Amino acid sequence: MIRSARREEIDAIMHIVSDAQLALAELGIDQWQDGYPSQDVILNDICEGNGYVAVDESNRPIAYAAILFAEEPAYRQIADEQWNTPNNYVVVHRLCVSRTARRQGLAERMMRYATDLATQRSIYGFRIDTHEGNIRMLSMLRMLGFQPPGTIYYPSGKRIAFDLKLGLANRD
Repeated sequence: MIRSARREEIDAIMHIVSDAQLALAELGIDQWQDGYPSQDVILNDICEGNGYVAVDESNRPIAYAAILFAEEPAYRQIADEQWNTPNNYVVVHRLCVSRTARRQGLAERMMRYATDLATQRSIYGFRIDTHEGNIRMLSMLRMLGFQPPGTIYYPSGKRIAFDLKLGLANRD
């Protein structure tokens, strides 16, 4: 089950984040190796209503994602005509899965959950970005049909941006 994250789950979520940071380091990726995402960032997600968790049968968080329905300023680095999606889009950040729950399709389920939330709000664009070395995320995004319209830069480094048309927009 996927549901909104709760403040009292912050320790469990930060453990998931720590697992993800270690997994990225094991791939030789510098992403998330600088203390990001911090507990403050995750708490802000939760307080703003953007934090979501996948939970196990005991209702314990085993995956986390921030699902936002606001413009990502970094995406302005790519010209509007390069995107395959409208400027009204859902974006997923900080997607991570607990080490003990990997390879169960949880990241894909979180992405599909974001898709469902977006289409319920009549939002037909989905944008996301990832590090060029994050082979697991790159593979999942391509499997889900995301296309890379370009590259963006954060203070922490270069990322490949992806987008996907959702719902009714796929009929264009």
